[in-house]
Amino acid sequence: MHSRIRLGVLSWLLVFCGAAAAVAPSEQQVRDLFKVMRVEQTLGQMNTQMAAQMRQELPCVPTEYWQGFVDGDGATAVAQRMVPVFQRHFSGEEIEGLLKFYRSPLGQKVLTEMPAAMAEATQVGQQWGQERTRTMLQELQKKGSLDALGRCPAAPEAAESETKPATRSVKKHVRHKPVHHHKPAAKPKSRPAAAPAPAPAPAKSAAPARP
Repeated sequence: MHSRIRLGVLSWLLVFCGAAAAVAPSEQQVRDLFKVMRVEQTLGQMNTQMAAQMRQELPCVPTEYWQGFVDGDGATAVAQRMVPVFQRHFSGEEIEGLLKFYRSPLGQKVLTEMPAAMAEATQVGQQWGQERTRTMLQELQKKGSLDALGRCPAAPEAAESETKPATRSVKKHVRHKPVHHHKPAAKPKSRPAAAPAPAPAPAKSAAPARP
């Protein structure tokens, strides 16, 4: 009996704590966090980077045109769309914890130094990736899996076709004799068969001689 009561109380506490943790933050809480995290300044930096990229892709367009891509109204519009995202992924209690952290000296230093630190970390990662790729390619070349140019070796048939000069198939021109189409000769018209000649009359016997 007591064990059932304890299980019921424990279940109720778990449900209550879960519901409390699942309470979404208010819009004002999220906006306060954006203000502490300097979201508008971050958007301005993104705008500068985007303007530089667009200047390289479209040099015919003045840079000043792209500088106003993310203006004050644009930053407000982007922040407004970001509020529901933070409300889905963080509870009100977690937002309060983030506010407390970013308002502290350590949190302010993170906001100040993190962009530069991440940029340098990205360069380090790219450099390591290039070195690692070079090492792996050399290993594959030693094993014979790749050729000297770092490409997959061609199949024997393809290699032979590359070494041999391509021979053009020479077609022999056969002279064909002109064919004259002769009209078939007209068959002679068959003449009607001649009527058979009448049989000769029998000769008259000579009269007996008189005595």
